[in-house]
Amino acid sequence: MLRCAVLLALLVTLACTQRWPCSAGELPEEHGCLDPARRHEPSVRLDQDNVVDFGVHLQHLRLPEPPRSGFRIVIPPRTLQPGEEQLYCVSWPFPALHNRVVYAGRLYTTRGLHHSNVFARPVDPSRGPNPYPSCHPGADDPFRDLPRIIPDVLFGNSTQVEGTEALVFPEGLGYAVDTTGEIISSVHILNPTPAALRVEVAYDFFTMPREQLVEEVVPFQMSVNQFRIPPGTRRTVSTECDVFGGRIVSLMMHTHRLATGTAVVQRREGAPDVLIYEGGPYDTASDIRVYDPPLQLEPFDRLRFSCDFHNTLDREVRFGLGDNEMCVLFGYLAPPQQQVLAFADDEDRPCRSFHLGAFRR
Repeated sequence: MLRCAVLLALLVTLACTQRWPCSAGELPEEHGCLDPARRHEPSVRLDQDNVVDFGVHLQHLRLPEPPRSGFRIVIPPRTLQPGEEQLYCVSWPFPALHNRVVYAGRLYTTRGLHHSNVFARPVDPSRGPNPYPSCHPGADDPFRDLPRIIPDVLFGNSTQVEGTEALVFPEGLGYAVDTTGEIISSVHILNPTPAALRVEVAYDFFTMPREQLVEEVVPFQMSVNQFRIPPGTRRTVSTECDVFGGRIVSLMMHTHRLATGTAVVQRREGAPDVLIYEGGPYDTASDIRVYDPPLQLEPFDRLRFSCDFHNTLDREVRFGLGDNEMCVLFGYLAPPQQQVLAFADDEDRPCRSFHLGAFRR
């Protein structure tokens, strides 16, 4: 009886003080636990007509309330047959928004989404808006007008992730969206199962007032664009790329199912190498890492990233889709003036870095 009384007193104390343990990723606050993606959510809805779904009815995804400040986009579902793979473009108009600084994004997906690189760019003046939800030819290439137009990457997901995946920037960081433009995504879906699969995908983007933005973040990408892995062998594909300073806010490695591990090392003249990212073998969990505080880069630092592969197939594997592989590093950094795009044309050639931030106004 005494034990019951003590337990009851403890439960009452916890209830009164709101000190319940928070789940992984949640933030403790005075009245309980807070989803960090909703930390700037107003108590009253600011954005009313902020869901762009083209009238789609989702059968499997169960979505929460759309952002009260922000917007939701839905990819029209497709059904894949066993082993089927599709690569296509989807586009959306921006809904009317009260705030235009995105500090968090969340993906909701069933099984079958390999990747969907969501970005925003100005409407093409010669062709006009995309024929939503379809696209003009070539619209899904975010690099086609560099450096004249540098697209804003809204979200890049982990390989074949299932369920939900979130990208939440540290307090005061975010990126601004130009709602006179449009949203585009190069969607790659793949059915790895022996049965037909309906793939459903949606995104939420959470916004905050401009006055809460301390510093803007921008995306960066590095990749090895050609490599070869002989059948039945293990190989490490890697390269080392220059950066131009700034601070790393997030990192994610993109590989396919033959990957057994990934790593990113920060290199600095006269200092020991620092391992800043390490990923395990292929799975369907999130590979996004957010750094709070961000990692400082010096102007003459280099990033060395590597992908370990085990080719269990009876043929050579190269860079590409399907059963082929990729070794891509993606992330966000600050400030925008230090934005970098880097790639090695081939595993045997040096990495070339382009200072995109120098073209930003």
